[in-house]
Amino acid sequence: MSVSLPDGSALAEQIAAARWYGGKGAAIETVTEQDRLELPGGAALHVLAVRSQGRADERYLYLTGEERIGEPLVQAIAAGGDQGDWSFSPGMVLPGLLPADLSQRPIGADQSNTTVVVGERLALKMYRRLEPGRHPDIEIGQYLTEQASVAFVPAYAGAVRWRGHAIAMLQAYVSNAADGWEWGAAAVQAGEVGDIARLGANSRTLHGALAQLQSRPATAAEQHEWRRSADAQLDRVLALVDADTRSELQGYAPRLREEFAAVGQGPPPLLTRVHGDYHIGQILRSRDGLRVVDFEGEPTKPLAERNGLGTPLRDVAAMLRSFDHLARHVDRDLMSGNARQIEAWIVSAREAFLEAYGDHDPRLLRALEVEKETYEFVYAATFLPEWTYAAMGGMRWLMGVRAQ
Repeated sequence: MSVSLPDGSALAEQIAAARWYGGKGAAIETVTEQDRLELPGGAALHVLAVRSQGRADERYLYLTGEERIGEPLVQAIAAGGDQGDWSFSPGMVLPGLLPADLSQRPIGADQSNTTVVVGERLALKMYRRLEPGRHPDIEIGQYLTEQASVAFVPAYAGAVRWRGHAIAMLQAYVSNAADGWEWGAAAVQAGEVGDIARLGANSRTLHGALAQLQSRPATAAEQHEWRRSADAQLDRVLALVDADTRSELQGYAPRLREEFAAVGQGPPPLLTRVHGDYHIGQILRSRDGLRVVDFEGEPTKPLAERNGLGTPLRDVAAMLRSFDHLARHVDRDLMSGNARQIEAWIVSAREAFLEAYGDHDPRLLRALEVEKETYEFVYAATFLPEWTYAAMGGMRWLMGVRAQ
């Protein structure tokens, strides 16, 4: 049966209110349907061109019959081939994962995508913001499954593309899994770091595999740009934050800038493909171990930048910072009044992770951690003001201000 879109104003209102719309605060001027793929059962994929005030034109994926989209889309991926400008590519492992029952359910709260679980064996992730070019989630997922055989990443099972834009990825579903904020918070409260050590070893294996995909030494110009970018980010933070936060950060600023210098000094580090948004929330734990998910990279960055090479120590720095942020959450919301115990866990978790991870440049890692924590103030000021407590707690810890 044929599907229809809401009228222009209603559609614009829906997009403006969606979590995946990138133009928060920018009024939508026009929405134009560029293509659609109608599926059996009244579901459809729509490619929409959205023009907003003060923003470049963007493309988004709109779904009709979202609650019915899983079965026909998985069947189309399994069959493979093209339908007009839409292409369907099954992964090597899909035949062994394809369930007899293709009923679906939502996976939970996605931020920039929409994911449904199909048959309790597959996860179908649909990308709502569309950009042309290689998509790291698909490219890296397929490589780690079909070439590197990395077992702790959900198996890649297929993809949908439209005119060179990634539309959806299919992968194995990790059932009965706790996300990192859940199992990590329990670990903080128990003072336990065994899974953190396992994560360090997995991270070493992951980075070794990604280095085989693509790698080269950094150039002097790239190292110089890292330093310039870190200084500029601190300037931006000082302009964004409130007066009290600014006053404290200004006291740290000379030391921060001195530490940033390490990113531009020393021998050129090896650049490889990286996770790009590596933190405890990207680590699922199920009965058979840990799983690293979401190789999409930082969703606010352009696709070309997310496909670029970087030092794996940025992933490491981001993960270490997330241990600190996790602990701040536990201290504030779950186990208040135990600051010294919680900060002792931060130290133990870092040591366990880094010992299992192995050889690294500690000076560069330190500089990247300080840079990453500085960014957390940008994130808080731009998207989530209440997050300032975690950013400030982490910055104080890095600057040597410990709980008494």
